[in-house]
Amino acid sequence: MNVLFAAAEVAPLIKTGGLADVAGALPAALRRAGHDVRVVMPYFRELRERGLPVEGPIAASFLTVGERQEEVRIWRLAEGDTPVYLLDIPAAFERKAIYGEGDDDRRFILFARGVLALMQHLREVERWQTEVVHSHDWHAALIANYLKTYYAYTFGQVATVFTIHNLAYQGQRSTRTLALAGLTEGGLPEDSMGPGISGTFNFMARGILFNDVVTTVSPTYAQEIMTTEYGERLDGLLRAKRDRVVGILNGIDRDIFDPATDGHLAARFDVDDRSGKVACKAALQAEFGLPVAPDRPLLGIVSRLVEQKGLDLLNLAIPWLLQRTDAQLVVLGSGNAHLQFVMQQHARAHPLRIAVRIGFDAALAQRIYAGSDAFLMPSRFEPCGLGQMIALRYGSVPIVRATGGLNDTVREGYDGNGFRFHPYDAPHFTNAIGRALQVYRDRESWALLQARGMREDNSWDHAAQQYAGAYEWAVRLVR
Repeated sequence: MNVLFAAAEVAPLIKTGGLADVAGALPAALRRAGHDVRVVMPYFRELRERGLPVEGPIAASFLTVGERQEEVRIWRLAEGDTPVYLLDIPAAFERKAIYGEGDDDRRFILFARGVLALMQHLREVERWQTEVVHSHDWHAALIANYLKTYYAYTFGQVATVFTIHNLAYQGQRSTRTLALAGLTEGGLPEDSMGPGISGTFNFMARGILFNDVVTTVSPTYAQEIMTTEYGERLDGLLRAKRDRVVGILNGIDRDIFDPATDGHLAARFDVDDRSGKVACKAALQAEFGLPVAPDRPLLGIVSRLVEQKGLDLLNLAIPWLLQRTDAQLVVLGSGNAHLQFVMQQHARAHPLRIAVRIGFDAALAQRIYAGSDAFLMPSRFEPCGLGQMIALRYGSVPIVRATGGLNDTVREGYDGNGFRFHPYDAPHFTNAIGRALQVYRDRESWALLQARGMREDNSWDHAAQQYAGAYEWAVRLVR
């Protein structure tokens, strides 16, 4: 199939979160499976200043937004196996910020209209007919809205798939955005979309409403978002469309995250010879200034330091960890200023047990996966999560809250690969850590856990097969 991928960020070009990893890796996996997948993203100023090798502009046009028209020029990345088109819209993307601007609604209305301009160019000039548009998160949500209303005659029966990476970020604006988007006629009024949307313009809601198939990034999250607890006030709309909603787990790049070839590590290892992991643990303890103690359990965290990731729960659990165990803890991340301060306070008070680095360092993150015995992810909610999959790959046993993708990838029991807890409170979290540390003392059982996790197949090739099925489903729905 001919699939056009539309996303605001694509790794390794621009990345602020997991969306970029998906938009960078999934198209390549789909192309390996024989599909002609092409990617479109904004041409942010940062990309232009970086001097990427580009071809073009291959097309130029004007886009209508409100009562104004803005120029768009389309460039094509001149390297890589996956075709990537860059929408050069100065009014929207000639600035430092990726998101968080006061006119984000206008910026991503222009992005959606720019994607339509690209589709027209591909059809008329390159003779490439888009069969499926796969849009990601609220930034690309209006593409299907336009395709199913004003541009239905122009483009015909194009199937549309929309992926929700995190329902908490919806692009919610005032109803004035309705006129800015040119949807005052022909589009459905916001009040008809369900509770939580009345009186607003909601990009995410329109993505859910107008796309043929809606996917989320794990099966459990697909069920959770239909509840009031996790639905972010869009659960009613999602329940109404539940027969077209499916959860597909994200994957990881097994070439990048491979302890047998990872050049960032003190020693390399694999599932059949894990002796190098012992050296990685010692090197990590030394790097963080902790006592080098091979027999003491070393727990790792690589995370945004925000409540969603369970850092408030970790704060409550640390006194128990210090008093009732001999475990060490290393933390890498940044985020909420208060939580950063709290974690640093713990490290200053207990320098032989806890070490914290504020910021993000990809190489250090991989050393934490490789050197830690167990990996903590006590998330309040987690649409998919990649940390637990990477930890499994590196033989770090995950201890997670059973939510979203964590619930789908971590199992506890006779065929388990980690430890889980469900109620979001410190006693259940510490109980899960306690169970893990008890097994850790049984070296044979722990080795079996590690080996089972390292053999898990969380590759993108598996996810690509499921996405191809979603595309086929969407195509059937429009024919």
